[in-house]
Amino acid sequence: MLLGQDCVFLDLETTGSRPSSDAITEVGLRRVSPAGETVVWQRLLNPGCGIPEFIQQLTGIRPDMVIDAPYFEDIAEELWEQLQDAVLVAHNVRFDYGFLRQAFKAVGKDYRPAMCCTVKLSRRLYPQYSRHSLDAICGRMAYERDVAHRAMDDVDAMFAFVCQAVSDHGLPAVNDCLSDQKKRPSLPPGLAEADLKRLPSRPGVYRFYGEQSQLLYVGKSVDIRKRVASHFSADHKSHKEMQMAQSVVRIEHEETAGELGALLLENQQIKSLSPIFNRRQRRHKSLWTLALDEGPEGFLQARLVNQPVEEWQQERDLFGLYRNRSQAKKFVDEAFRSAQLCRKVSGLESGAGPCFGRQIGQCSGACEGIETAQIYNLRVRVALQKQQIKAWHYPGSVVAVEAGKHGRRDCHLIRHWCHLANWPEQQWPDISELPMQGQFDIETYRILLKHLPKMEIRPLP
Repeated sequence: MLLGQDCVFLDLETTGSRPSSDAITEVGLRRVSPAGETVVWQRLLNPGCGIPEFIQQLTGIRPDMVIDAPYFEDIAEELWEQLQDAVLVAHNVRFDYGFLRQAFKAVGKDYRPAMCCTVKLSRRLYPQYSRHSLDAICGRMAYERDVAHRAMDDVDAMFAFVCQAVSDHGLPAVNDCLSDQKKRPSLPPGLAEADLKRLPSRPGVYRFYGEQSQLLYVGKSVDIRKRVASHFSADHKSHKEMQMAQSVVRIEHEETAGELGALLLENQQIKSLSPIFNRRQRRHKSLWTLALDEGPEGFLQARLVNQPVEEWQQERDLFGLYRNRSQAKKFVDEAFRSAQLCRKVSGLESGAGPCFGRQIGQCSGACEGIETAQIYNLRVRVALQKQQIKAWHYPGSVVAVEAGKHGRRDCHLIRHWCHLANWPEQQWPDISELPMQGQFDIETYRILLKHLPKMEIRPLP
């Protein structure tokens, strides 16, 4: 009477690992009732796309085997009936669930079963073993599959493993392990619930590591435990989420007083540590921006400026921060077009007569004397004001004090929008050992611009 209810042992073969773009080629399942009654169901499916060569070699499923097979939508109703009111049991269950949920969603069905993972069952009941793949489990049970990586053969292997676990540890112990999985967040196979419990419900940064201490991901939150759990309990909406969840075996964290410290630390670690699953970020040697200078007849002229970050100066007439010239030029083109500003009087276009924008109705006429320099310049500043780089309002370095809800207070040393150092308020460092210069960073600037007004600001002693 496994779990006292119907359980469906299921395995899928697919064209790849992405539920959003790959498809199911085979379904195999064994539905077992509390009384031991068994229903076996297996289908090859036409995926509606090609099957990569390496997948053919792995599963033995070739295109000619599925060309006349039904599509998923043809068997969806029959499969739905097999899965209803039953616990889904699979080896690395989130993988199979991700594909089933995506496939059922395409036919208008919302599949959200209770789930149990035999990888987790193996880790819990057999901690003396380091490997818990289905191949490893079959090896230690001396169980021989007719064909590895075919759906029904893998289902039979899973079922044999559970029967072996019941024989070794007793049905109550197996049911306890499976029941715990149903009640708790769906953690990756490589993690235990204790790993999640050790995380604080406080602000900070967390890091996911895979096998051989490979850094997978750096994230931040005002509640580390809740955010980490959400990575694993939510449906996998992308291949990245699924792959990451399957790979995590260790989590590390660092607490901060609040969101500012977490954002700054996350930004710094993503750039310095280059985690596999974070969007690639790097520090740039120079940045592009738009400068305004007074030109002939008093009209403001626009000039794209490329400035080394270590020489970045806070000027009041700089607008926008961009990593390359093409991004900066796109910003200028869109701003001038939407506000009907003249590219000719601004120095962005040369030649005799009216500018090209005037000829196609995208200029208000400054190049023809219709608009005065005073009115034109005002319109330029209004059009660009949201992108204006804020000047550093302090004479030098300041200390921003962030007070957390849990009583922690962190100090951040900042100068010209550069984050130089941080420390707990009660551990004030030797001022002479603190850095006084830093490298300008786009993300740090944007973080500080939003959060600095909320902080207590002190001059550096």
